Amino acid sequence: MINLLALWNAIIFIVLALLHFYWAFGGFWGKDVVVPTGKSGQKLFVPDVLSTLIVAIGLLIFALCNLSIKYLLVLPLNPLFLQYGILVIGLIFLVRAVGDFNYVGLMKKHKTSDFARRDSFFYSPLCLFFFLTHLLIFIGF
Repeated sequence: MINLLALWNAIIFIVLALLHFYWAFGGFWGKDVVVPTGKSGQKLFVPDVLSTLIVAIGLLIFALCNLSIKYLLVLPLNPLFLQYGILVIGLIFLVRAVGDFNYVGLMKKHKTSDFARRDSFFYSPLCLFFFLTHLLIFIGF
Protein backbone atom coordinates (compact mmCIF):
# COMPACT_ATOMS: atom_id res chain seq x y z
CA MET A 1 0.00 0.00 0.00
CA ILE A 2 2.86 2.38 0.83
CA ASN A 3 4.31 1.89 -2.66
CA LEU A 4 0.95 2.64 -4.26
CA LEU A 5 0.46 5.83 -2.22
CA ALA A 6 3.98 6.98 -3.02
CA LEU A 7 3.52 6.23 -6.72
CA TRP A 8 0.18 8.03 -6.81
CA ASN A 9 1.71 11.07 -5.07
CA ALA A 10 4.64 11.08 -7.49
CA ILE A 11 2.37 10.97 -10.54
CA ILE A 12 0.30 13.90 -9.26
CA PHE A 13 3.45 15.88 -8.37
CA ILE A 14 4.88 15.30 -11.85
CA VAL A 15 1.66 16.45 -13.52
CA LEU A 16 1.58 19.56 -11.32
CA ALA A 17 5.26 20.24 -12.04
CA LEU A 18 4.62 20.00 -15.79
CA LEU A 19 1.73 22.44 -15.41
CA HIS A 20 4.01 24.90 -13.59
CA PHE A 21 6.68 24.54 -16.29
CA TYR A 22 3.95 25.24 -18.88
CA TRP A 23 2.99 28.44 -17.04
CA ALA A 24 6.62 29.48 -16.54
CA PHE A 25 7.27 29.24 -20.27
CA GLY A 26 4.23 31.29 -21.27
CA GLY A 27 1.23 28.98 -21.08
CA PHE A 28 -2.12 30.52 -20.18
CA TRP A 29 -4.53 27.62 -19.65
CA GLY A 30 -5.78 27.64 -16.05
CA LYS A 31 -3.50 30.47 -15.02
CA ASP A 32 -6.35 32.86 -14.20
CA VAL A 33 -7.77 30.75 -11.36
CA VAL A 34 -4.70 29.54 -9.49
CA VAL A 35 -3.77 32.79 -7.73
CA PRO A 36 -5.93 34.12 -4.88
CA THR A 37 -7.82 37.33 -5.50
CA GLY A 38 -8.83 40.03 -3.05
CA LYS A 39 -12.27 41.48 -2.45
CA SER A 40 -11.96 43.71 -5.50
CA GLY A 41 -11.06 40.80 -7.77
CA GLN A 42 -7.42 41.85 -8.04
CA LYS A 43 -4.82 39.09 -7.79
CA LEU A 44 -3.04 39.21 -4.45
CA PHE A 45 0.28 38.55 -6.19
CA VAL A 46 1.52 37.84 -9.69
CA PRO A 47 3.98 34.94 -9.77
CA ASP A 48 7.02 35.61 -11.91
CA VAL A 49 8.83 33.06 -14.07
CA LEU A 50 11.53 32.33 -11.47
CA SER A 51 9.09 31.61 -8.64
CA THR A 52 6.98 29.42 -10.92
CA LEU A 53 10.09 27.47 -11.94
CA ILE A 54 11.10 27.07 -8.28
CA VAL A 55 7.67 25.61 -7.49
CA ALA A 56 7.93 23.26 -10.49
CA ILE A 57 11.37 22.04 -9.42
CA GLY A 58 10.17 21.63 -5.83
CA LEU A 59 7.27 19.49 -7.02
CA LEU A 60 9.69 17.31 -9.01
CA ILE A 61 11.85 16.90 -5.89
CA PHE A 62 8.73 15.87 -3.95
CA ALA A 63 7.98 13.33 -6.70
CA LEU A 64 11.52 11.93 -6.48
CA CYS A 65 11.24 11.60 -2.71
CA ASN A 66 8.00 9.68 -3.11
CA LEU A 67 9.51 7.45 -5.78
CA SER A 68 12.40 6.70 -3.43
CA ILE A 69 10.08 5.09 -0.91
CA LYS A 70 10.63 1.35 -0.69
CA TYR A 71 13.17 1.58 -3.53
CA LEU A 72 10.87 2.46 -6.41
CA LEU A 73 13.78 4.74 -7.27
CA VAL A 74 17.13 4.70 -5.53
CA LEU A 75 18.46 8.07 -4.37
CA PRO A 76 21.72 8.38 -2.45
CA LEU A 77 19.92 9.50 0.72
CA ASN A 78 19.96 8.15 4.22
CA PRO A 79 16.60 6.34 4.72
CA LEU A 80 16.02 8.25 7.96
CA PHE A 81 16.52 11.55 6.11
CA LEU A 82 14.06 10.39 3.45
CA GLN A 83 11.52 9.26 6.05
CA TYR A 84 11.52 12.62 7.83
CA GLY A 85 11.60 14.42 4.48
CA ILE A 86 8.32 12.68 3.63
CA LEU A 87 6.88 13.95 6.91
CA VAL A 88 8.05 17.50 6.15
CA ILE A 89 6.43 17.34 2.70
CA GLY A 90 3.18 16.26 4.35
CA LEU A 91 3.36 19.09 6.88
CA ILE A 92 3.96 21.63 4.11
CA PHE A 93 0.70 20.53 2.52
CA LEU A 94 -1.13 20.55 5.86
CA VAL A 95 -0.16 24.20 6.32
CA ARG A 96 -1.33 24.95 2.76
CA ALA A 97 -4.63 23.13 3.36
CA VAL A 98 -5.35 25.10 6.52
CA GLY A 99 -4.37 28.31 4.75
CA ASP A 100 -3.94 31.91 5.78
CA PHE A 101 -7.43 32.33 7.31
CA ASN A 102 -8.28 35.03 4.73
CA TYR A 103 -7.97 34.03 1.08
CA VAL A 104 -6.38 30.55 0.94
CA GLY A 105 -7.17 27.19 2.52
CA LEU A 106 -10.04 25.52 4.28
CA MET A 107 -10.22 28.25 6.94
CA LYS A 108 -10.47 31.19 4.53
CA LYS A 109 -12.98 34.00 5.10
CA HIS A 110 -13.34 35.12 1.49
CA LYS A 111 -15.09 32.33 -0.41
CA THR A 112 -16.77 33.90 -3.42
CA SER A 113 -14.01 34.33 -6.01
CA ASP A 114 -13.29 31.78 -8.75
CA PHE A 115 -10.04 30.93 -6.99
CA ALA A 116 -11.78 30.51 -3.61
CA ARG A 117 -14.36 28.11 -5.04
CA ARG A 118 -11.69 26.01 -6.72
CA ASP A 119 -9.60 26.17 -3.58
CA SER A 120 -12.48 24.85 -1.49
CA PHE A 121 -13.37 22.01 -3.83
CA PHE A 122 -10.03 21.04 -5.36
CA TYR A 123 -6.78 22.71 -4.19
CA SER A 124 -7.22 22.41 -0.41
CA PRO A 125 -8.65 18.86 -0.49
CA LEU A 126 -5.71 17.84 -2.69
CA CYS A 127 -3.35 19.33 -0.11
CA LEU A 128 -5.14 17.37 2.63
CA PHE A 129 -4.79 14.23 0.52
CA PHE A 130 -1.05 14.88 0.23
CA PHE A 131 -0.79 15.42 3.98
CA LEU A 132 -2.65 12.20 4.79
CA THR A 133 -0.79 10.06 2.27
CA HIS A 134 2.58 11.40 3.39
CA LEU A 135 1.63 10.78 7.02
CA LEU A 136 0.68 7.17 6.16
CA ILE A 137 3.93 6.73 4.25
CA PHE A 138 5.90 8.14 7.18
CA ILE A 139 4.18 5.80 9.65
CA GLY A 140 4.61 2.77 7.39
CA PHE A 141 8.19 3.55 6.37
